[in-house]
Amino acid sequence: MSRHKSPILKAIRILRHVVQEEAPVSLAALSPALGLPKPTVHRLALLLEQEGLLQRDPLSRRYLVGSALEELAFQAIRNAPGHSTRRLHMQRLAEKVGESINLGALSGDEVVYVERVESAWPLRMDFKPGSRVPVHCTANGKLLLAYSPPSVRQRLLRAAPFPPYAKNTMTTAAALSRELEVIRRRGYSEDNEEFLVGVCCLAVPVRNAQRQVTAGLAVMAPSARFPLEKARACLPDLYATAEIISAHWETAKGGAGT
Repeated sequence: MSRHKSPILKAIRILRHVVQEEAPVSLAALSPALGLPKPTVHRLALLLEQEGLLQRDPLSRRYLVGSALEELAFQAIRNAPGHSTRRLHMQRLAEKVGESINLGALSGDEVVYVERVESAWPLRMDFKPGSRVPVHCTANGKLLLAYSPPSVRQRLLRAAPFPPYAKNTMTTAAALSRELEVIRRRGYSEDNEEFLVGVCCLAVPVRNAQRQVTAGLAVMAPSARFPLEKARACLPDLYATAEIISAHWETAKGGAGT
């Protein structure tokens, strides 16, 4: 069978196109974009949808990334060859600042912890890789939302009012929108006891080769032991580690293609 006629490769092309688009994609747009007959795209997209690799927006019926593909992507990141190196740098950062460090990525209206290194303190927040936390009231969540495409931000802002997890949780679209503007201006995000009472967090962006924000690197600790003022003093170390992780991801990606 010709490589160009392989249904597996056609399905991969569909997945790649949907993943790379910032907004959900219609069947009518997929067909000419890929140079494939509409019936072929429809048949393969249906199979991908049945496997959870794609899903359709309930209102527009356009295709977007499915939950199974998201989980596969996070598993790939967690188990990639560079996992040990990434974790080593996060462990060094955790030892230097003395608090827990996590690496999170956006998944729908939640943040998934791709990697996490706990502090040595007996009092700590026991989140595991794969744990999910809200977007609107966490440092990584607000950071990733701030740097998301406008269509993603608007979709999530339309879900307001947001559930209050703590006294400081921002529950309105207007308040969160103002916060996102502040985050984009200063380049980092804070959680001032907005998700968990007595816990603060500070996050900085991890970028790809195109300087797009793909993940967030955060320090998380009890406010009594590690208030935000102390966390801000660690920003240079957080930025340095985020840059190392970004560079390593790109090196690993380049090596995989050789």
